[in-house]
Amino acid sequence: MVIKNKVHIKSSASARFLAIAILSTAVLSGCNTSNTQGSSVIESKVIATSVDKSNTSLKSAEDQLKLMESFKSLLGENSGIVNIIKFIDTNISQVSKENASFLLNEFEKMQKKYLPTLEDRYYKEEGIQASLGKVYKPDFEINKIDSIEDTKLKQLLVETRDSGYKLETAEGMFFPIINYEFYKKYNIYVTSDIKDYIEIMAVESNKVPAKDAALVITWDELVNRALSQEKFITQNKNSIKLQEVKNLYNKYIAFSLLGLNNTPLFEYDTKEMVSEAKKAYSVVVVKSNNSEYFKLISDYMALLQKSNYKLNDEVDKYRKGTLEKMSETLSQKPEVEVTVDLKVEENEQKSVD
Repeated sequence: MVIKNKVHIKSSASARFLAIAILSTAVLSGCNTSNTQGSSVIESKVIATSVDKSNTSLKSAEDQLKLMESFKSLLGENSGIVNIIKFIDTNISQVSKENASFLLNEFEKMQKKYLPTLEDRYYKEEGIQASLGKVYKPDFEINKIDSIEDTKLKQLLVETRDSGYKLETAEGMFFPIINYEFYKKYNIYVTSDIKDYIEIMAVESNKVPAKDAALVITWDELVNRALSQEKFITQNKNSIKLQEVKNLYNKYIAFSLLGLNNTPLFEYDTKEMVSEAKKAYSVVVVKSNNSEYFKLISDYMALLQKSNYKLNDEVDKYRKGTLEKMSETLSQKPEVEVTVDLKVEENEQKSVD
């Protein structure tokens, strides 16, 4: 994720844009879109590692190589997501942690690539949105759809579930996102960094941080998630998932310094820092921690204390400079951009009253 200086997250944006741009960075999309389910480009190298003798189910290095080549062939044949899942379920316990991680990484690429096609079906197939409006409840679960009587809707939801997606909603619209809780069954087979990545992304997909340009998690939860992401970045500098977590962390830095349009960090009328955020950030200040995120929040609060916790020109200059600096530090064009217009934000702060 890149925080830009002249792009605005509008509360009137379409649900589709919100699904991709706000609900999750790497959670939702990240590869070139395609209408061919299951196509994927193999960029990583197949690893034929030595056998871990403590795991009696592992195949020999030679047999693992054959399995991985079969997997690549399956991807090239556009066999479909469900068939890829069946292959992984059958074989992941028989390969090394490195090879298992490769399998999941390619599966995730496949999911991201197919997501726009699946999403289009939710918007374009006649009656789907209306039917979902009738059956969707706050406690709706993709794994509990047996009672749905609408055959067409049920068929789409079954495909969504079995392909490792779940249902999300924003601005009255329904759409699929990647269900990272689905990945947890593979945690025991993969490397530690991939396991940590799955845990971080499952938190995101289980409860997205923002909807309709508003935070839907508490400020305390915002802080805790940012710390988990920072920990991953610090401890997994060689992970293939490093940049994706950096993109996500960058988004949380923006949330931390700005809030969102419909959940600003400073009240529009009084320019005062919202009390819930002030309380959550004050806890950070009193904790002793080597975290750079802790230091960022502590420095921010020290500056705000001088302004009696109100937004002024000095605070505005600080947050802009900090966001630009963090974007450079974490920079790489993201798979999905979550963009914030600091100028529009500033004007709204000045004009809403």
